[in-house]
Amino acid sequence: MLLAPLDRLDEILPARVRVVAARETPIPTIAVRARAAATRMPGLVRGDIGQVVGVDPSVEVLYGPPAGIDALRAGLAETWNRTFGLADGTVAGLPGGLTADHVAVCTGAAEGLSLLFKCFAEDRTVALPRGHWENYTNGVEMAGGRAVTVDYFDARGALDATGLARALRAEKVSALVANFPCNPTGAALSAEECQQLARVAEDTGVVLIADEVYARLRYDGLPPVTMLKYAPGHAVAVSSASKEYLLPGARVGFVLSARAYLTNVVMRKLIRANTASPGILGQERLLGLVQAEVADLRAGREPALLGRIRGEMHRRRDALVTVLARHGFSTVGRPNHGPAGTIFLMAALPGWWAGTDEEFVEAALEAGCVSAIPGAAFGLPGAIRLSYGAMSLEDITRLDGNLAAFQSSRV
Repeated sequence: MLLAPLDRLDEILPARVRVVAARETPIPTIAVRARAAATRMPGLVRGDIGQVVGVDPSVEVLYGPPAGIDALRAGLAETWNRTFGLADGTVAGLPGGLTADHVAVCTGAAEGLSLLFKCFAEDRTVALPRGHWENYTNGVEMAGGRAVTVDYFDARGALDATGLARALRAEKVSALVANFPCNPTGAALSAEECQQLARVAEDTGVVLIADEVYARLRYDGLPPVTMLKYAPGHAVAVSSASKEYLLPGARVGFVLSARAYLTNVVMRKLIRANTASPGILGQERLLGLVQAEVADLRAGREPALLGRIRGEMHRRRDALVTVLARHGFSTVGRPNHGPAGTIFLMAALPGWWAGTDEEFVEAALEAGCVSAIPGAAFGLPGAIRLSYGAMSLEDITRLDGNLAAFQSSRV
């Protein structure tokens, strides 16, 4: 039986990535040893520190470990174990759940995705969902790969596992991006559908790059899911502090895998080569939030901050869908399903608009109606993406009047 792709990384990683992963890193290695030695032997003179220290300690912010602060990695691992049921012994190859070694902190989810594309896209084909963040294409092409688009759902809105597998084989796909809940459409998968997707990965042998930045921001009443639970030998997950912790400017992301070699060796070495280490200030800010979240989870409570974010985003989504429907817009993404998560939705242009989505965006902006992103930027022409993450309920009420005025000016 052929091993899952994440169990044969030395075989499938590009040669240049394998070289970086195997190369010794004396600077961080010696720094760790020297730090421990200085604790035991206070008289040790540190000559290994490549940063300015001791001029003004009140402003100094020093480098951190290449894969992130250990306490943060451990806290994120526990959060995922408790949120997604990864420590119950049912995940193959992960009997005790994720540990700090299964988490690599990076400079935003963007860096994590970029480095994963370097691992799995070079000279290969990567499949992206129809309706996707444009940076996926950039990342694949910058890594020397070819991006193609595939459909996850059929015309009824059901997960089309058979059609998806057929497309992956036809295009000779090596890696598949799974982004659920999805930016830009808000489409989400159930646990049963994740199991179906896992079987597709097993049958086709693809690596699943699971962008799960919005995993816990869903409003359909179903529990959050991660592909790590269902396809641990195929899936690597990417998330960040940007949306679920309100820290987009902190630029802290993280990559999680049931195979620690990927996160604690390969990704650690690639992060070291790419940015030296993720920012300490953002990690320290996130650490406090994660520790509070872990305390809530241990007590059997919904994390307080996450609950507030999810509740507010749920209300805004409902209000925005109502306003858009009043003016002839319908949501786009998964047929017969409304936007189930994220902070975005895609809205098909109404019948009273005769132009393109790019023309709508320009005209609506010039008229002072609303700012939006044309659907063509996501491979969904004829629609616009709206973010309710930055809209208050008052903004959405004002949008109702703005759209009425804008429509009347066009008729």
